[in-house]
Amino acid sequence: MGDRGQILIKGGVYLYTHYNASELETILSEALRGRGRWDDPEYLARIIFCRMVRDDVDGELGYGIGTELHGDVWKLIEVDCGNQLITVKTDREGEGDKFEKCEEYSFEKFVLIHGVSG
Repeated sequence: MGDRGQILIKGGVYLYTHYNASELETILSEALRGRGRWDDPEYLARIIFCRMVRDDVDGELGYGIGTELHGDVWKLIEVDCGNQLITVKTDREGEGDKFEKCEEYSFEKFVLIHGVSG
């Protein structure tokens, strides 16, 4: 059984995790903490994905980059660089088609709420 989730960078790229959906808010907050490239979706996508795979850079399983929503994710976090908004959606049944809009944050507020010290 997995812990499947994705981060959607508005504009079309999905960053997938098979085992760490429960940690995506922390991972995203760590990636945003430096406040660099908040307005650049291409660079920010790379920064986020590097944070996601930091302990498994050479691995062949567990992470992916794509252009579509997986059908079996229970968590989807949308990153809107143009408006600097984060939307966290969940689907506890993991069917990927029954998302509820849970919370919306500015980048600043997301880092403050989900941030890590250091």
